[in-house]
Amino acid sequence: MAIGWRIGSQFWGQGYASEAAHAMLEFALQDRGLDRVISINRVSDNASENVIRKLGMVSEREPAHPLYGFPLHVHAIDLTEFQA
Repeated sequence: MAIGWRIGSQFWGQGYASEAAHAMLEFALQDRGLDRVISINRVSDNASENVIRKLGMVSEREPAHPLYGFPLHVHAIDLTEFQA
């Protein structure tokens, strides 16, 4: 399962991304029965990084984008670590 989104700048900082991300994480782990979820963001995307950390996801590695070479940040969370 992969999920991506963009939010208009006029809505930044209002908690919409955090709320939506938490709902999707809960859906993936509890409703769909997945054992693990990962998140991938561009290293320079601090706003996404903050949302990911609020979810309780932990950093795993920093690979390069396979086509463009810029650094990515991979985070993960297991069902046993998730706080609904």
